[in-house]
Amino acid sequence: MIDKITAAGMDFEAGLTPGDIITNEFIDTSISFPTQVGDIAAGAHDGTGYSVAFLLDLFVDDGGWNSTFGRAIDEVRAAFPGLKVQMLEEISTGPMTTNTAEDLAMDGVDMVIATTYVQDDILAIADKYPDTKFLTWAGWQTAENVGHYDGATEDGQYLAGLVAGSLTETGKIGYVAGFSFEEPNRALNAFTIGLREVNPEATVDVVFINSWWDPPVEAQAAEALVNAGADILAHELNSPALASVAEDRGLNVIGYTSDRSAEAPNAWLTSFTFEWGPYFIDQINSMIDGTWEADLHYGGLAADMIGHSPYGPDVTDDIIALVDEARQGILDGSLDYFAGPILDNEGNVVVAEGETIPFSERTGCCLWLIEGVSSD
Repeated sequence: MIDKITAAGMDFEAGLTPGDIITNEFIDTSISFPTQVGDIAAGAHDGTGYSVAFLLDLFVDDGGWNSTFGRAIDEVRAAFPGLKVQMLEEISTGPMTTNTAEDLAMDGVDMVIATTYVQDDILAIADKYPDTKFLTWAGWQTAENVGHYDGATEDGQYLAGLVAGSLTETGKIGYVAGFSFEEPNRALNAFTIGLREVNPEATVDVVFINSWWDPPVEAQAAEALVNAGADILAHELNSPALASVAEDRGLNVIGYTSDRSAEAPNAWLTSFTFEWGPYFIDQINSMIDGTWEADLHYGGLAADMIGHSPYGPDVTDDIIALVDEARQGILDGSLDYFAGPILDNEGNVVVAEGETIPFSERTGCCLWLIEGVSSD
């Protein structure tokens, strides 16, 4: 197993739990696992005299990834009525991000928050603007004024897998994702673990479409998966394409980050949601009161960074009770769904009996797909 953060020079210590901070003497990096970000509220300062800019890679009303940040931005505006908040849409990675961030810093913006993986684009200019704080999604290399954040999608997808395993009749789940790398693989693996805990013979067929936003291709992939026998669709993409296919074909769908029940009232099962707002409010508070420090924040259910949408009509009370019990187990530490033994889909042992993938190391997982998953 290759750990992205370990490869960067981090040496994780055993026994870390949410709330610990990991530091490394060789690089300017720390990771915090907030115990309950959701309890953070805005301070007495209303933000007057300060400014924050959010960089979105697509448009805020995509109904998926960027819409989760739209909700968070609304929470920030409500928490800090005097704060100047800018939201810039369709800022692509690469030079556009670098140039936009630099322009904002030159204009005196106090904090620039990027909502996709643009670590290198930001690090390229950050040291020239020490008075501006920068945050990026899923980065790992910090600087004096550059921190990063991410949410543990695997917590939500594991619970969604329990729902899928409880309801599939064919034992085949169709899953559409953008790309195969650590974060999407980690979520897919957790989903499959939950699925097979309830239905050990169930399998997942995944199609990677090499795009984060391509509704026609998403729909085409979904149709192919249904034609191959899938009776539940799940995904890690932004558009409503899969929800529409499931509704039209009389199947079920599990969403990604957002409630799609309006588009698929009969097909809808559930979705995890990102709850970024409290984390951003905390970061802005610390910027205002002078206590802000660059680090890496990685939060899941225990940090209130992962929530869930309402359930659809096919999700029974017994299934909800099963999910609630598992959620409580994650919260109190009695349930570790990444505990070994775990095999990848080529039969290799990736987590041995008696071992696990600690929460503190999950951001480096997974370059492998778990047993029960087949990919195109």
